[in-house]
Amino acid sequence: MTEDEFWRLIAASRDHFDPARRDGNMAHQVERMEQLLGALPTSEVNRFLLIFRDQFWRAYRRDLWAAAYIIAAGCSDDGFTDFRNWLISMGRDVFTRALADPESLVSVARAPGVEDVFFEEFGYVADSVLEERGEEPGDEADRPLPSEPLGEKWSERELPRRFPQLWSAFGTK
Repeated sequence: MTEDEFWRLIAASRDHFDPARRDGNMAHQVERMEQLLGALPTSEVNRFLLIFRDQFWRAYRRDLWAAAYIIAAGCSDDGFTDFRNWLISMGRDVFTRALADPESLVSVARAPGVEDVFFEEFGYVADSVLEERGEEPGDEADRPLPSEPLGEKWSERELPRRFPQLWSAFGTK
């Protein structure tokens, strides 16, 4: 599986996203992702998981944590894990734009049909598919984890200045 194929699977899992639906889009995406991965050989599911984890760690950045903090009026360590799962679940364009400019998430987080910016379940889909097969993730998925997020540390009082669009849309004054 290539990175392009990975992102095509993510996009396919969102095929039936309904902006008019207030809830249920996330559950449907998990179900669809399970179907898509379930149709692949175990080696490809492991490769998907490896690419997922690579993207997950690419997003381990303080500026994205600040964005999650502003959007959700707070964001713990676990919350930031779930936020990065959500960010990947939104697809390549949203993910890439957010890495380039976290303020691009203003319109994404407010878009119709977006239930939440925390998506814990999406981070477990590949593991669940492997578990159903009696398999465990391949050794190549076990990589050293970064000890801290990349980027400049921030304090809450700096957020309105550093992320004015996000703060204007979601911040508390």
